[in-house]
Amino acid sequence: MTRLQRSLDDLGFAAQCWSYPSRRRRLAGHIEAFRHWLREQAFDGPVHFVGHSLGGIIIRGALAAEPPVRLGRIVMIATPNQGAGVVSRFGAWPFSQAIFGLPLQDLAEHSPALLALGVPDAEIGIIAGQRHFHPLHFISYVNLFFGAGQAHDGTVELANTRLDGAADSIVIDAHHTFICDHDQVIQQTGAFLRHGRFRR
Repeated sequence: MTRLQRSLDDLGFAAQCWSYPSRRRRLAGHIEAFRHWLREQAFDGPVHFVGHSLGGIIIRGALAAEPPVRLGRIVMIATPNQGAGVVSRFGAWPFSQAIFGLPLQDLAEHSPALLALGVPDAEIGIIAGQRHFHPLHFISYVNLFFGAGQAHDGTVELANTRLDGAADSIVIDAHHTFICDHDQVIQQTGAFLRHGRFRR
């Protein structure tokens, strides 16, 4: 997220990056940790949020009910709002826990944890990727040889990024893991935070 954070700073946003041990907690633990961090901050005015993958899910859970800050806009990048098919298909494999960590069982399609999440009362923009393969990404090979069966970004199916109530959505030719470094993603994130819609 470093390049995206710096680019948002250059656009005039005071960007902060919340770091978290993504593989060491269940989804509920991440959500509570993020809410705790937000309560400790002294933000002046409404706060915008940008989340990549699991980060977007954590943002949803932390802000859907009684948000601890004044909400601005939200951009979700390659976020599995409806779960990830690769988790549903291969989550029981022995290596899966080692790759995905503790949130694994919360990220399957139709998981109780995802179904229980609400939607924040804010303008939400969805950025999805559709480049399904990258040679440095292990899950790309899993999807390549076993077939995701639909458009995906190497990890998350395009259809699973969708969220009812989102204000706008856009698809970028980028891979899941590296999507936040994509020039167009950076530009579109800034556009949505400023105007509540993506540039077309």
